[in-house]
Amino acid sequence: MRKAVETFNFELIFMPAMSRNTRYWLSQLGGWGLFALINIFFAYSFDKLGSPQERSDFYWRLVIFVVTGFILSHLMRYIIIGFNLLQKRLEQQLIIFVLITLVLAFIASTLENLLLMQFDLQNKTERAFKDNFLLLVLSGAFSMFTLFFIWNLIYFMYHFVTKSQKQQLDTLKLEALVKELELKTIKAHINPHFIFNSLNGIRALIDEDPNRARNAITELSNI
Repeated sequence: MRKAVETFNFELIFMPAMSRNTRYWLSQLGGWGLFALINIFFAYSFDKLGSPQERSDFYWRLVIFVVTGFILSHLMRYIIIGFNLLQKRLEQQLIIFVLITLVLAFIASTLENLLLMQFDLQNKTERAFKDNFLLLVLSGAFSMFTLFFIWNLIYFMYHFVTKSQKQQLDTLKLEALVKELELKTIKAHINPHFIFNSLNGIRALIDEDPNRARNAITELSNI
Protein backbone atom coordinates (compact mmCIF):
# COMPACT_ATOMS: atom_id res chain seq x y z
CA MET A 1 0.00 0.00 0.00
CA ARG A 2 2.77 2.41 0.94
CA LYS A 3 4.57 1.55 -2.30
CA ALA A 4 1.45 2.41 -4.32
CA VAL A 5 1.14 5.76 -2.56
CA GLU A 6 4.81 6.53 -3.18
CA THR A 7 4.38 5.66 -6.87
CA PHE A 8 1.48 8.08 -7.25
CA ASN A 9 3.40 10.75 -5.34
CA PHE A 10 6.25 10.32 -7.81
CA GLU A 11 3.98 10.61 -10.83
CA LEU A 12 2.09 13.65 -9.58
CA ILE A 13 4.94 15.55 -7.94
CA PHE A 14 8.27 14.63 -9.55
CA MET A 15 7.18 13.79 -13.08
CA PRO A 16 5.65 17.25 -13.76
CA ALA A 17 8.84 19.09 -12.75
CA MET A 18 7.42 22.31 -14.23
CA SER A 19 4.57 24.30 -12.72
CA ARG A 20 1.00 24.06 -13.99
CA ASN A 21 1.29 27.60 -15.41
CA THR A 22 4.42 26.67 -17.38
CA ARG A 23 2.76 23.55 -18.78
CA TYR A 24 -0.23 25.66 -19.83
CA TRP A 25 1.88 28.20 -21.73
CA LEU A 26 3.92 25.48 -23.41
CA SER A 27 0.70 23.75 -24.46
CA GLN A 28 -0.72 27.02 -25.78
CA LEU A 29 2.38 27.85 -27.80
CA GLY A 30 2.79 24.28 -28.98
CA GLY A 31 -0.86 23.87 -30.00
CA TRP A 32 -1.22 27.10 -31.97
CA GLY A 33 2.29 26.69 -33.38
CA LEU A 34 1.38 23.22 -34.63
CA PHE A 35 -1.80 24.61 -36.17
CA ALA A 36 0.26 27.23 -38.05
CA LEU A 37 2.75 24.62 -39.30
CA ILE A 38 -0.05 22.36 -40.56
CA ASN A 39 -1.56 25.27 -42.50
CA ILE A 40 1.81 26.14 -44.02
CA PHE A 41 2.42 22.49 -44.94
CA PHE A 42 -0.91 22.15 -46.76
CA ALA A 43 -0.53 25.55 -48.43
CA TYR A 44 2.77 24.45 -49.97
CA SER A 45 1.55 20.92 -50.68
CA PHE A 46 -1.41 22.16 -52.76
CA ASP A 47 0.67 24.93 -54.34
CA LYS A 48 -1.53 27.76 -53.12
CA LEU A 49 1.35 30.20 -52.70
CA GLY A 50 2.25 31.12 -56.24
CA SER A 51 3.28 34.78 -56.31
CA PRO A 52 5.26 36.62 -53.62
CA GLN A 53 2.16 38.72 -52.89
CA GLU A 54 0.07 35.60 -52.29
CA ARG A 55 2.72 34.22 -49.93
CA SER A 56 2.88 37.51 -48.03
CA ASP A 57 -0.92 37.69 -47.72
CA PHE A 58 -1.10 34.05 -46.62
CA TYR A 59 1.44 34.52 -43.82
CA TRP A 60 -0.16 37.73 -42.57
CA ARG A 61 -3.61 36.13 -42.62
CA LEU A 62 -2.22 33.17 -40.68
CA VAL A 63 -0.57 35.46 -38.12
CA ILE A 64 -3.85 37.32 -37.55
CA PHE A 65 -5.81 34.09 -37.20
CA VAL A 66 -3.32 32.44 -34.81
CA VAL A 67 -2.79 35.54 -32.64
CA THR A 68 -6.55 36.13 -32.39
CA GLY A 69 -7.14 32.49 -31.46
CA PHE A 70 -4.26 32.50 -28.98
CA ILE A 71 -5.48 35.61 -27.13
CA LEU A 72 -9.14 34.60 -26.99
CA SER A 73 -8.42 31.01 -25.95
CA HIS A 74 -6.34 32.46 -23.12
CA LEU A 75 -9.30 34.70 -22.23
CA MET A 76 -11.47 31.59 -22.25
CA ARG A 77 -9.22 30.02 -19.62
CA TYR A 78 -9.63 33.10 -17.41
CA ILE A 79 -13.42 32.82 -17.73
CA ILE A 80 -13.34 29.12 -16.84
CA ILE A 81 -11.19 29.78 -13.75
CA GLY A 82 -13.07 32.96 -12.78
CA PHE A 83 -16.46 31.26 -12.76
CA ASN A 84 -15.02 28.09 -11.19
CA LEU A 85 -16.63 26.02 -13.94
CA LEU A 86 -14.60 22.86 -13.30
CA GLN A 87 -16.23 22.52 -9.87
CA LYS A 88 -19.78 22.58 -11.21
CA ARG A 89 -21.90 19.58 -12.18
CA LEU A 90 -20.98 17.89 -15.46
CA GLU A 91 -24.20 18.96 -17.22
CA GLN A 92 -23.62 22.59 -16.25
CA GLN A 93 -20.00 22.40 -17.38
CA LEU A 94 -20.96 21.13 -20.85
CA ILE A 95 -23.66 23.76 -21.39
CA ILE A 96 -21.47 26.67 -20.22
CA PHE A 97 -18.46 25.39 -22.20
CA VAL A 98 -20.51 25.34 -25.40
CA LEU A 99 -21.91 28.84 -24.74
CA ILE A 100 -18.46 30.28 -24.00
CA THR A 101 -17.04 28.62 -27.10
CA LEU A 102 -19.85 30.01 -29.26
CA VAL A 103 -19.56 33.58 -27.95
CA LEU A 104 -15.77 33.73 -28.23
CA ALA A 105 -15.87 32.17 -31.69
CA PHE A 106 -18.07 35.04 -32.89
CA ILE A 107 -15.82 37.61 -31.18
CA ALA A 108 -12.71 36.04 -32.73
CA SER A 109 -14.27 35.93 -36.19
CA THR A 110 -15.37 39.57 -35.92
CA LEU A 111 -11.90 40.73 -34.88
CA GLU A 112 -10.24 38.65 -37.59
CA ASN A 113 -12.46 40.01 -40.37
CA LEU A 114 -12.02 43.59 -39.18
CA LEU A 115 -8.24 43.18 -39.22
CA LEU A 116 -8.30 41.55 -42.66
CA MET A 117 -10.35 44.44 -44.01
CA GLN A 118 -8.15 47.01 -42.29
CA PHE A 119 -4.94 45.62 -43.81
CA ASP A 120 -6.53 44.63 -47.14
CA LEU A 121 -5.76 40.92 -46.72
CA GLN A 122 -9.11 39.44 -47.75
CA ASN A 123 -9.13 36.65 -50.32
CA LYS A 124 -11.31 36.63 -53.45
CA THR A 125 -14.27 34.97 -51.75
CA GLU A 126 -14.19 37.40 -48.83
CA ARG A 127 -13.96 40.39 -51.20
CA ALA A 128 -17.04 39.11 -53.02
CA PHE A 129 -19.01 39.19 -49.75
CA LYS A 130 -17.45 42.34 -48.31
CA ASP A 131 -20.83 44.08 -48.26
CA ASN A 132 -22.28 41.29 -46.14
CA PHE A 133 -20.13 41.49 -43.03
CA LEU A 134 -22.46 39.26 -40.98
CA LEU A 135 -22.03 36.41 -43.47
CA LEU A 136 -18.25 36.75 -43.25
CA VAL A 137 -18.43 36.65 -39.45
CA LEU A 138 -20.65 33.55 -39.50
CA SER A 139 -18.30 31.79 -41.89
CA GLY A 140 -15.23 32.58 -39.76
CA ALA A 141 -17.06 31.76 -36.52
CA PHE A 142 -17.58 28.17 -37.66
CA SER A 143 -13.81 27.61 -38.01
CA MET A 144 -13.09 29.33 -34.71
CA PHE A 145 -15.84 27.39 -32.94
CA THR A 146 -14.29 24.09 -34.08
CA LEU A 147 -10.83 25.09 -32.83
CA PHE A 148 -12.08 26.51 -29.53
CA PHE A 149 -14.25 23.44 -28.97
CA ILE A 150 -11.19 21.18 -29.41
CA TRP A 151 -9.23 23.50 -27.10
CA ASN A 152 -11.96 23.28 -24.45
CA LEU A 153 -12.19 19.51 -24.83
CA ILE A 154 -8.44 19.08 -24.24
CA TYR A 155 -8.53 21.51 -21.29
CA PHE A 156 -11.52 19.73 -19.75
CA MET A 157 -10.00 16.25 -20.24
CA TYR A 158 -6.67 17.31 -18.73
CA HIS A 159 -8.31 18.61 -15.56
CA PHE A 160 -10.66 15.63 -15.40
CA VAL A 161 -7.72 13.18 -15.53
CA THR A 162 -5.74 15.25 -13.00
CA LYS A 163 -8.72 15.33 -10.64
CA SER A 164 -9.22 11.55 -11.01
CA GLN A 165 -5.55 10.91 -10.22
CA LYS A 166 -5.77 13.12 -7.13
CA GLN A 167 -8.90 11.31 -5.94
CA GLN A 168 -7.18 7.96 -6.50
CA LEU A 169 -4.15 9.17 -4.57
CA ASP A 170 -6.36 10.35 -1.69
CA THR A 171 -8.08 6.95 -1.68
CA LEU A 172 -4.74 5.15 -1.50
CA LYS A 173 -3.61 7.41 1.34
CA LEU A 174 -6.85 6.75 3.20
CA GLU A 175 -6.47 2.98 2.72
CA ALA A 176 -2.88 3.16 3.96
CA LEU A 177 -4.05 5.11 7.03
CA VAL A 178 -6.75 2.52 7.74
CA LYS A 179 -4.20 -0.31 7.48
CA GLU A 180 -1.88 1.53 9.84
CA LEU A 181 -4.68 2.07 12.37
CA GLU A 182 -5.64 -1.62 12.11
CA LEU A 183 -2.02 -2.60 12.78
CA LYS A 184 -1.86 -0.31 15.83
CA THR A 185 -5.13 -1.79 17.10
CA ILE A 186 -3.76 -5.32 16.71
CA LYS A 187 -0.60 -4.34 18.55
CA ALA A 188 -2.67 -2.78 21.33
CA HIS A 189 -4.53 -6.08 21.72
CA ILE A 190 -1.41 -8.22 21.55
CA ASN A 191 0.52 -6.41 24.29
CA PRO A 192 -2.01 -6.95 27.16
CA HIS A 193 -2.46 -10.60 26.10
CA PHE A 194 1.29 -11.12 26.16
CA ILE A 195 1.60 -9.67 29.68
CA PHE A 196 -1.42 -11.61 30.91
CA ASN A 197 -0.07 -14.93 29.55
CA SER A 198 3.40 -14.24 30.93
CA LEU A 199 2.06 -13.53 34.45
CA ASN A 200 -0.06 -16.68 34.37
CA GLY A 201 2.97 -18.71 33.34
CA ILE A 202 5.13 -17.21 36.12
CA ARG A 203 2.41 -17.85 38.67
CA ALA A 204 2.39 -21.52 37.68
CA LEU A 205 6.19 -21.66 38.03
CA ILE A 206 6.28 -20.21 41.57
CA ASP A 207 5.29 -23.50 43.17
CA GLU A 208 7.03 -25.80 40.68
CA ASP A 209 10.34 -23.97 40.13
CA PRO A 210 10.85 -20.74 42.16
CA ASN A 211 14.25 -20.03 40.53
CA ARG A 212 12.81 -20.19 37.01
CA ALA A 213 9.91 -18.03 38.16
CA ARG A 214 12.36 -15.44 39.57
CA ASN A 215 14.31 -15.40 36.27
CA ALA A 216 11.09 -15.09 34.27
CA ILE A 217 10.05 -12.05 36.33
CA THR A 218 13.48 -10.48 35.73
CA GLU A 219 13.19 -11.07 31.94
CA LEU A 220 9.67 -9.69 31.87
CA SER A 221 10.85 -6.58 33.71
CA ASN A 222 13.64 -6.14 31.15
CA ILE A 223 11.13 -6.38 28.34
